Amino acid sequence: MKTSTLYRLSYIYLALPLFIFFATWLDFKISFIVSLLFGLAFYKGFPQNNDEYLVIDKKQWIFIIVVGLIWCFCAGIGYFYYQSFDYHFRNAVFRDLINYEWPVFYDKANTPLVYYMGFWLVPALFGKLAIALGLSKSFSFMFANAFLYLYAVFGVVLLFLHIIKGCGAKIFKHTLVAVIGFIFFSGLDIIGFNFFSTIIPPFEHHLEWWSGVLQYSSHTTSLFWVFNQFIPVGLLILLVYNERNIKTFGFLIALSLFFSPYPTASIGLFMIVYTVSKIIECKNKKDFVFENIFSISNIIGAFWLLPLIILYFITNSEGIYGYYYIFSFTTPFRLILFYILEFLLYILVMYSRFKKDLFFNLSIVLLFLIPFLRVDQQNNFCMRASIPVMIIITVYAIKTLIDEKQDIYKFILIGFMVIGSFTPLTEFYRGIFYTTQAKKINLVTDDIYTLNKRVVIMPVFLWGANHQFTAQTYKTDIFWQILAKKTRGLNY
Repeated sequence: MKTSTLYRLSYIYLALPLFIFFATWLDFKISFIVSLLFGLAFYKGFPQNNDEYLVIDKKQWIFIIVVGLIWCFCAGIGYFYYQSFDYHFRNAVFRDLINYEWPVFYDKANTPLVYYMGFWLVPALFGKLAIALGLSKSFSFMFANAFLYLYAVFGVVLLFLHIIKGCGAKIFKHTLVAVIGFIFFSGLDIIGFNFFSTIIPPFEHHLEWWSGVLQYSSHTTSLFWVFNQFIPVGLLILLVYNERNIKTFGFLIALSLFFSPYPTASIGLFMIVYTVSKIIECKNKKDFVFENIFSISNIIGAFWLLPLIILYFITNSEGIYGYYYIFSFTTPFRLILFYILEFLLYILVMYSRFKKDLFFNLSIVLLFLIPFLRVDQQNNFCMRASIPVMIIITVYAIKTLIDEKQDIYKFILIGFMVIGSFTPLTEFYRGIFYTTQAKKINLVTDDIYTLNKRVVIMPVFLWGANHQFTAQTYKTDIFWQILAKKTRGLNY
């Protein structure tokens, strides 16, 4: 398989949802112009054919696809199996995208939907098609969920291929280590959990909240709870790492923001630092800047597409609460222990191998800095901005494992990864635990059902959640007043 084929499939997979958004949520005249610009940026940035290959035999293909099917199934994607708490909201958003005209407007709440719902747009179209063919809304929702599952599996397979490319895996044994190592990579949460817990609850509970509101989620945790962010964010950061095409960074950062705002900060810093390093290395800096930075894809992405997405997201009622002083929600001791268990132990055993690597060193810096920026009450920034960084750290861990060089550091790393695997194993076990208790496989989490309510109450916690999905000031917002297509609800 040519690496250019992998990059091309990734670009199509990531670009299609944003193209659908511009084509269906914007006013026709604006949509026409923006869609043309989007198409030009995509065309100019589309990866060129090359002669570099990924050596993937039939056995490896079967393994990758089967593991992708199992991983996404266990995550609850598709409405087939146990789902985590956050699916209350994810199922509601997905159902509303199928059942309501785009842009979605909630008449009972008097607000449009504002959310990073990009991952659902393609599967939701299939649900809308089923309704248009006269099928019931309940059947159409299940039909769309089946497509959502296959869509997620395809994204995860692309993710695995990027991991294989990034770590240099060449034989089946390397692929096995890369895929399994990626799924079970995590910080050493079990140690912190036991250190701070006087009573250890059953394993269906989270291990990752041991450090209060600080959390660097395992990849399995991210897939099981925020698959709509994790899959595209993983592809985006690995595209940056593997392709390293500065000419498309502006276009890719627009895609990233559409899928998940917080990880975009980390991905953007990887892009900026890498670009600056290449400018410093380059002898003819002027030509390099005009050829790479001021490419058509970058200009359109950064100065047209990105501002449009920002105008959409800033209408969200939740907004940013403000900066929280870090030691108002944790202690120096707990922060230091968090650093040690989440990444420093891994860094220490890999540092001699990668100490001159730009992405490796930038990852260390970012993992130190991320906890200091808390902009909401749940500290989602820490959990989500760390996703791309931890993916890069995992690539280096897998590189170490498949390296032919045998030393004590490799065996220590294996020990750390085994201890860290308790966190993703807990995620898997939670589904087994609850489905066994209920004697039911499709133990879905769908109590909210729709966001078209005057007050959306969060199950269990019983507080209002409207602010996470609404634009209460839409009547004065530029996006809804000027840019958005007027539907029955928005036709004011």
